Amino acid sequence: MGQDSLDLCKKAYELYGAADFDAMLELFAEDVVVYVAPPNFESGTYQGRATYRALIDRWGGPWSEMRIEPLSMEPAGEWILAKVEYHGRARSGDLEIRQLSWELSLWRDDQVQRYEVYWDAEEGARMFAERQAEAASAQ
Repeated sequence: MGQDSLDLCKKAYELYGAADFDAMLELFAEDVVVYVAPPNFESGTYQGRATYRALIDRWGGPWSEMRIEPLSMEPAGEWILAKVEYHGRARSGDLEIRQLSWELSLWRDDQVQRYEVYWDAEEGARMFAERQAEAASAQ
């Protein structure tokens, strides 16, 4: 399962980068659970594809350009652990951002069942370590 999920996860990031959100969301279960950790202004738990799509639309609204670059990606059992960097440019053109995040996706039946986003480096590293330990103990 690990390599197929890894390839699908890479595809999801490519589709996000191409702003093909409808195709990307086909890789997410209809009842996907998305968790956005603090300190993001939209922190919380979101249920379902439609709700997640609305969140993506809100995030992308102020930006003329938003892309995501996976810096690392590794399987841990059914989870894919990805450290990514967001690059964005405001519609006004005078503001650019670069933001690291730690993103964990649980893949079953070739779809994301749960997706977690951590903006804090310490918390992201801790969650990666927890998933790695869970995967190691399950072997």
